[in-house]
Amino acid sequence: MRHKTENLTRLIMDNFQVGDWWITFKLEETVPVKEFKEEYSRMIRHMRGFYRKHGIDLRYIAVHENLTGRGRLHGHIIIPALPGVQFAQMKREMEKAWKLGDCHFKPYEGKCMDARKLAAYMTKEDVLTTKLNEKEKALREKADVKKLDAEIKELKSKRSRICPSKNLIRTKAVKKQITKAETYRDEIKAPKGYRVVTQLSYNGYTADGHPYQHAVFERTG
Repeated sequence: MRHKTENLTRLIMDNFQVGDWWITFKLEETVPVKEFKEEYSRMIRHMRGFYRKHGIDLRYIAVHENLTGRGRLHGHIIIPALPGVQFAQMKREMEKAWKLGDCHFKPYEGKCMDARKLAAYMTKEDVLTTKLNEKEKALREKADVKKLDAEIKELKSKRSRICPSKNLIRTKAVKKQITKAETYRDEIKAPKGYRVVTQLSYNGYTADGHPYQHAVFERTG
């Protein structure tokens, strides 16, 4: 789960910046999943055409929520802001594209932790991890975990479906093997022009017992 969230965080960072749009599209009335997916495809085609009129290929990462289990169907999508297109025009265009309900816009703030929060929300990592940790603690205390099991099962059944566009930039994490033990240090230092994102950086050990370091840097300039 953590690797999925880390990869999605990188994908968001590589493709979106401060001022882009995080949009929630809702339903006024309950519709079958098939109809929801068909309307979503129409929405993407409409917005793709709108972006082409402005000389830009639409890039996006969307997520469909509550495709199974309880809860009302809805979705989210992050898309780039269009130069010269004001919020009111963008909102009108999105409302033309999505005909099943309201659309709510929120500006994406563009920092590394903003990308991490979006990625964790899309994958439901934080909520599920919390419940799993609660269950582990309850088992150590020999408490009843039936209620937690039911909550975990429901969370897994409501796992969202992530739908990225095919034209996204996809970079890979850089891996560097340290061959001399004396060159390894626990302290994580950022290269010049970057800062360490401490919330996402950590030290650990491989399955073979070798130390490793996961470092995330964010450009300061």
